[in-house]
Amino acid sequence: MSMGIRSINNIVDIGNYVMLTTGQPLHMYDADKLPGANLIARDDYEGQFVALDEKTYDIIPGDIVITSNGKPMCLGGVMGGLSCAVDENTKNIYIEAASFDGATIRHTSSRLGLASESSSRFVKGTNHFQYENVLNYAAKLIRELCDAKETSDIVTYQSEEYKEKVINSSIQRINGRLGTSFSGKEIKEVLERLHFKVMMGSENFVAVVPSWRSDVTCDADLSEEVIRLLGFENVKSILPCLDTKLGALTLEQNRLRNIRFLLLNKGLDECVTYSLVSKKEQDLFILLNNEEHYSILNPLTDEREVFRTHILHSLLKVATYNVARQNKNLALFETAHMISKSSSSNHLAIVLVGKQSTRGEMEGVAYDFYHMKGLVDAIFALLGIEQSRYKLERNKQHLDELHPGRSAEIVFQNQVIGRFGELHPNKIEAYDLGKTSAVVLEMNLDSLLSAKVSTVKMTPISRFPSVSRDLALVVNKDIAAKDLIKTIKVTGKGLVSEAQVFDVYEGEHIEAGKKSVAISVTYSSDDHTLSDKEIIDMENSIKFELTKQHHAELRG
Repeated sequence: MSMGIRSINNIVDIGNYVMLTTGQPLHMYDADKLPGANLIARDDYEGQFVALDEKTYDIIPGDIVITSNGKPMCLGGVMGGLSCAVDENTKNIYIEAASFDGATIRHTSSRLGLASESSSRFVKGTNHFQYENVLNYAAKLIRELCDAKETSDIVTYQSEEYKEKVINSSIQRINGRLGTSFSGKEIKEVLERLHFKVMMGSENFVAVVPSWRSDVTCDADLSEEVIRLLGFENVKSILPCLDTKLGALTLEQNRLRNIRFLLLNKGLDECVTYSLVSKKEQDLFILLNNEEHYSILNPLTDEREVFRTHILHSLLKVATYNVARQNKNLALFETAHMISKSSSSNHLAIVLVGKQSTRGEMEGVAYDFYHMKGLVDAIFALLGIEQSRYKLERNKQHLDELHPGRSAEIVFQNQVIGRFGELHPNKIEAYDLGKTSAVVLEMNLDSLLSAKVSTVKMTPISRFPSVSRDLALVVNKDIAAKDLIKTIKVTGKGLVSEAQVFDVYEGEHIEAGKKSVAISVTYSSDDHTLSDKEIIDMENSIKFELTKQHHAELRG
């Protein structure tokens, strides 16, 4: 009773007393109530069991049950059965001392919500080699206190072979772990007080663990025993020496952070949306590669069931939420790590909705294709990637999601790494964005984050004046303006400092299948003022190359 255990009768109390003194749970059976003169431990029984607490429990395969003639008499390691309980009429008893696997007992006890003094000891671990002494001790108490007339021999089934647990250690390892300076003599005396057998050498020693110390498995446990008895006051209060190391971002991390800062400086708002989405949402608005996704085995809700492989749909949902609350001018972006069964990559998504404020509420410009193109060019420029290394091509896919004439693919290192453009009118309606314009982008950043770029070189501004001349060229519609600019810069290398398109025209007075491209060309020199002859000669060379390479005609 002083140990908090309710007294039942002299037989059961002796079993509990022996458990408290030795740590070995015992179970007493009324032999006359058993269906047969046998006890068999099984883990394949399935059915109902009435325990000593008079409650019925469902037993499933995996639970250890002690049976007699196929009927459950005890839930092994947890609680005995009511049908064979010892009472005031009991004349003959069986005493059982078993060794059960702690994990199995813990699983059964937890599943049934049935904890007992016996189960708590099996879960923590018991000494598997003391059963003979324990049974003899219990039998002795029963003979003395209960006037037992006859005691049988101990019947052992499937006993374990005892093997000594030997731990190799050293004085230096013990002291090094504890931060102490104990001598070998002190360590040996402590361990021998705890019934360890110690063979001590000059530096190393071997310790044989007592059979009842199942918690001691390595020399770290020996260190614990030593300091526990000798006292923590022997540990000196000295601060550890910590090396100071300078942390830094990797190249990829630094570039990703710079991209985020660039977009923030451009006035965009950063969003963080859920990585887990529903199966239906996973299949919506996939501008980049459609890869097989991972699914959660036990999702909390259907809305958070799969790991997304793209960001854009989640960002459009944010836009829908804001537009529904009268916040109709939005510039949003998000960077996130995408994981699928075939790849892992960093993605960037941007959504522009409504108008860009140029003078607060007084004036605004509706977002269009060229706003997004400007952000794309700014990202490449930030990373030091020249315009000649990437190109924008007419979008050949996703015509039901993006406007077919106002969308493009971003091609870098001969791979499509992103797509952007104005939303298809059907999608604007599907996302309830009203009648406002909307432009979206999704890009795989991995190739950009690891791209090799040359060192940025600064050149002083020329002290000499520059001259600008305009060229109006008629070319085939399939010729890209950037190819014309590339030809101009290569031909005029040394004198042409800038070339920009300022007008593209198709229609009246232009032959079908052709377009007019107007380009402003700036000529300058770092060491002298250009003469008219130099400019005219260079301009003629440029016109010749444009005609030769692109069949360009000068527009009158």
